[in-house]
Amino acid sequence: MTAQETVARTRAAERELALLFSEERPFSAHLLKWEDPLLPDKYDQNCFCYTKQPDKAELAAALDYQKARGAGFLKLEGDAPLENSFGLEASVTLTMTLCASPEHWKQNPAVTVRRPTLEEALDLEVRHYGKVYGEDFTRRNLRRMFEKLTYHGAYLDDTLAAMCYTFEYDGCVCLDGLLTDEACRGQGVATTLLRQLAGQSKDKLFFLHADADDTPRQMYEKLGFRTVDTLYEYLCPDLALLCPPGFSED
Repeated sequence: MTAQETVARTRAAERELALLFSEERPFSAHLLKWEDPLLPDKYDQNCFCYTKQPDKAELAAALDYQKARGAGFLKLEGDAPLENSFGLEASVTLTMTLCASPEHWKQNPAVTVRRPTLEEALDLEVRHYGKVYGEDFTRRNLRRMFEKLTYHGAYLDDTLAAMCYTFEYDGCVCLDGLLTDEACRGQGVATTLLRQLAGQSKDKLFFLHADADDTPRQMYEKLGFRTVDTLYEYLCPDLALLCPPGFSED
């Protein structure tokens, strides 16, 4: 499989995953709008995708739209970096495919893998993300995800120690949302969970996403994942910081 074919397949799977939650429609010459009517306050499901550099008028229109719908944020996503980010915070998400056998990965024999209950998943997510995103949002978000995706849990002493979800489409398996309880890190829990899921997907294109600047990316690289695609993301979490026509030109 060529690099271009790999990217085309992962992007097709990512698009189908997005369509589980959001609807896409044209917004302006260089912007597409993705919107989730049931979870309107989630950045990733309510964003603008740019095909080329948007101008100040397009950004002003996007900002006005967000304000009119009561959203407190603005997010742009694209396959290439913006020449003008208009002062939005930039980050990079990598698409990484598995290019090595998982058989050599270390395992923790005390770990068992099974589907968690919603209550177990909620408890783990709220403890780790509740203070960051708010407990109400964390619960609403997980309930929505849990309905649509397949969740997997790694258990130590019959207690949920790590979890993630997968989405399968046209011979591709996307893994995301990996979270390990702080008390259980460094014990091979996440690696054991990843190894089992990768082994079950050995005849498929197995991929995941990683923040370019976060530590998990380094772990994935050591396991044999390689970067094949890049998503550039620009976010303003507080619309009061963007006041047209005074967008930053930096």
